[in-house]
Amino acid sequence: RNFLCYCTRNMSKNTGSIQRLLKAESEANAKIASARQNKQNLLKKARDDADLEVKTYKEKKEAEFNEYKRNHEQDTGSYEQQLQQQTQKAIEDIQKQVEVNKDKVVDLILKSIADVHIE
Repeated sequence: RNFLCYCTRNMSKNTGSIQRLLKAESEANAKIASARQNKQNLLKKARDDADLEVKTYKEKKEAEFNEYKRNHEQDTGSYEQQLQQQTQKAIEDIQKQVEVNKDKVVDLILKSIADVHIE
């Protein structure tokens, strides 16, 4: 009888130890699952933050480019206008020179036609 009592008590202790081990294993698995979920959440948040940062940077650079483009398109227009003014001034200068020298050129042509040298 003592032996049976001892075995029953001992088995009861072992069963309690096994139950504690199973409970500890279950708690450890729950912590691991929670840690994995936290890791996934952190990775998703980091990915979302990075996407937002890239989007913001891209929008900023596009705005800068559009501003640069707009400023230089205006410059191009002013360059074209300046070039047209210079071209028009050059044409006017040539026309003035033609007016001034027209009579001289006509006289030179008539003189060279009138003076025929026969040899």
